[in-house]
Amino acid sequence: MESRNARAMVLARAEALCRRQGLPLTVQRRAVLEALVARRDHPTADRLYEDVARRLPGVSRATVYRALEAMVQAGVVRKVWYAGAAARFELPERRHHHLICVVCDKVVDLYEPALDRLPGPRSRAAGFRLLDYSVQFMGICPQCARRGRNPVSQSSRRVSDEGK
Repeated sequence: MESRNARAMVLARAEALCRRQGLPLTVQRRAVLEALVARRDHPTADRLYEDVARRLPGVSRATVYRALEAMVQAGVVRKVWYAGAAARFELPERRHHHLICVVCDKVVDLYEPALDRLPGPRSRAAGFRLLDYSVQFMGICPQCARRGRNPVSQSSRRVSDEGK
């Protein structure tokens, strides 16, 4: 469990990054950052709005959405998403990847150094200039598996538990 001091340090780093990127740290943006730091999951914008609205009654959903997008554009907040699911948000700490449950949409951080060393494409496919990458593994989380829950749609590509 993270201490209050550790969370304060994460918040201070995010605030400093806002300042370095020239992004004014408004009351609303600070409240969004505080809500994000307080969470241990990868919340949706709606979940963050609920958290912020408890602290700042009268704040609009649009304000929270705009604050998140501004911080994503500035590199202060990272958006995590995959097709068919609501975007999730996180504060980028150290490089990591994600495990995503296709049943409940849970997103779990995966720290796997070997994935950090994957070679990029040899050619500039479709003219893209790569800036970054992350690997997302889709599957069923332990809670959904215990409940016998299955994904609504089946993936076109199946892999075994061993990744073969």
